Amino acid sequence: MEVKRDADSIWSARLRRMGVTGMMYNIQWSSMEVKRDADSICLGGQSTVYYPQIVLTMDRHYDLQGARNALEQMACSAPEGEDRRLSSMVLKTPGQGDQARVVRFEHPQTWRLIKKTSAGEDSGLESEELVFTFIGIISQVDFPPVKEKPLVAPRQYKFLRQSVSLTGLGSPTFDAAVEATHQIFETFQRQFQEGALEVWQGDVWETPSHQSHPSLPTSNRYLTPRRDAPHMEHIPFESSVDPHGHLEAMLKDGYVHGEENIVEYYTKNMEAGKKTFVKAGPQAFRKGDIVEVQVSFVVVPLKKQKYKMIGTLHAIALLDTSFSQEATRKRSMTASTLRTTPAVSLKRKVGFATEEQIRKANMEIDE
Repeated sequence: MEVKRDADSIWSARLRRMGVTGMMYNIQWSSMEVKRDADSICLGGQSTVYYPQIVLTMDRHYDLQGARNALEQMACSAPEGEDRRLSSMVLKTPGQGDQARVVRFEHPQTWRLIKKTSAGEDSGLESEELVFTFIGIISQVDFPPVKEKPLVAPRQYKFLRQSVSLTGLGSPTFDAAVEATHQIFETFQRQFQEGALEVWQGDVWETPSHQSHPSLPTSNRYLTPRRDAPHMEHIPFESSVDPHGHLEAMLKDGYVHGEENIVEYYTKNMEAGKKTFVKAGPQAFRKGDIVEVQVSFVVVPLKKQKYKMIGTLHAIALLDTSFSQEATRKRSMTASTLRTTPAVSLKRKVGFATEEQIRKANMEIDE
């Protein structure tokens, strides 16, 4: 939202005047953010005031170089099974014809990347949406559980999302994934009139030393308008996402929660030297964690014959928490040191005395 960016710049300037430099900080807002694909909005027709809360993340205590090297080593490892890494995916190769193509879908209206796969001699061809994977470091995250009902009008429910942005801190493999995303954008762009598809730029993450690195944002909305997906089958929310039933209660306003809206959360385990994945709760993910995500790229319609490409998050797996945990430990130790003050010997008068006792004591002092 444009208003939020302006507010961020104001509070960033205030932070610098306060002496908060040499570390990475984020500005979080007390009211729940509503992300919209088009112009800025005013919720409920009323002015919305955001109160900032400064949260330090990946600051001077975070081992940027170590995390980058660990990320690169994981990303370069040979994948198990089909190679779906975004950094190595080729949409079209000579001699393979339309291996991947853009297909328009209705209910909801979207444009998606579809790969033709042979389903067998007698089955002909079936369509499969391309789902890509890439590994990165969490730079921003907004995951469930949803503990309070969002204070937005029902018509804005479709903009409520669970989201995460990943950066590579200069990792060549991550940078290749960013380049592949631009290639995907170019593939989509040819399906629309020139200028109709908004330019995809991604995000930029800045280190404490003011080095800028590209960041890939992905998200998935909690609810889909029923009118856009009349045949979508409703799937109840998991308790880890909607523990108090706030999202479920919002369905009555003409929304549905289906397979398209589900994000699966995992954590990596090593058993007998073999990598396995087990279900995890969304609350387990922190900024600075190294994760692997599964995403598809989709174009959605906006207003006035405009369109936008977004990265839709389908699954995320926690690979390494050591760097974020070590940074938290160091930050906690630093805070404890700052709170420690030298011991001071204090004198105090305590006890009860009558007026007569006080008078005699004063007389003894005068003598």
